[in-house]
Amino acid sequence: MKALQSFTKEQLYAYLESQSGHFYSTVSSALDFTLFGDQSLHEEDLSEFLEMLDRETAEKIKVAALQSDDNEQPTIILAEHEDSTSLDLVTEDGEGYKVILFDKSINLSGTLFIEDYIILIVIGNIEAENIIVNGSLYCTGNLSCDVLFGASGNDHETYFGGNISSVLIAENGHYTVAEGSIHSKYLISLHNVIEAKAGRIIENITLDGSNEAEVLCPEILDENGYFEEESFLNFISNHPPDSIFK
Repeated sequence: MKALQSFTKEQLYAYLESQSGHFYSTVSSALDFTLFGDQSLHEEDLSEFLEMLDRETAEKIKVAALQSDDNEQPTIILAEHEDSTSLDLVTEDGEGYKVILFDKSINLSGTLFIEDYIILIVIGNIEAENIIVNGSLYCTGNLSCDVLFGASGNDHETYFGGNISSVLIAENGHYTVAEGSIHSKYLISLHNVIEAKAGRIIENITLDGSNEAEVLCPEILDENGYFEEESFLNFISNHPPDSIFK
């Protein structure tokens, strides 16, 4: 990744609004309430965003906003994807939150990884082998991948303005939504919601977290038969998504 330009919050929002009013509203509402701690906003202005989340997550977001430090604003950069098969978006120790904007589509033959402290905004589409979201991902377009996995302790979200097409879409405490449709062979939803406003088509297995030991292979379960995130990530890096099921 190559940083091209630093943005202020106002410059970022002006750019997003020039691209799409709905996308701007979605992203700015989330960032104002979670990252920038804009207490001038009334809760009703954010009702659409909060209603997407479960009650526990919404309450955590409210507490985080109230505790935010206005002197610790995140870094905001416009970036360019350099020629590589994979893209790891991470922060340095003590760097704090970082908002990364790509104004073009992302095409990878490998993995896109988004660390906890990263908010990635993409104007365009995303194609990758695997996408691992521990922070937040906002994309105006469509997604095509083998695996889309979100796990953020219910603190962040993945949002696509278009459609999601995957072999496996999964979450372990992460809200995922597509304004369009979701078409996937497999779905694993353990602690939050995977939503498609235009409908979901899951061809084979849908797992809601109630029968993990019956459906998933032992290599990605802990000693008590529950989904283990680290084992899952190690497994999908070396095996096709279909292999995680018995």
